[in-house]
Amino acid sequence: MDVTTKPTLEIFLMSAFNVFARRFNRTVWAVAIALITLIAVFVPSALAQRPPSPYLYTSSEWVSIGANQSETLVWRCPSDRYTVGGGFETEAISGNSAEGFKMIHSYPEDYRTWRLRFRNTDDAARNVKIYNICALP
Repeated sequence: MDVTTKPTLEIFLMSAFNVFARRFNRTVWAVAIALITLIAVFVPSALAQRPPSPYLYTSSEWVSIGANQSETLVWRCPSDRYTVGGGFETEAISGNSAEGFKMIHSYPEDYRTWRLRFRNTDDAARNVKIYNICALP
């Protein structure tokens, strides 16, 4: 009797273990799929709803300043931001020297605007771009 009971008990225990293991694996897979779905749904929307960066770097398009001409450029921050800095960039056109310009002034005109006065001392046109660094209040 002991010989026939032992294999039956082992078979029962192995069957119970296999059923538990299969259900456990299905449960693990179900939880993993649910977590992946939650991450795929909620993380992108959470990232999209993050607050805007406190600083915004804005710039004008290139503006051509004629030979031996002066120009005043202004660039404004969006209405929800204010100016914390600014500047400019020049781009020499073929034949221009690197020193072919004179900065007359560059400063914040008001709380949203950067102002730049520039003189092109070259005998050819020069491109200028104005920058405004804007911050949230």
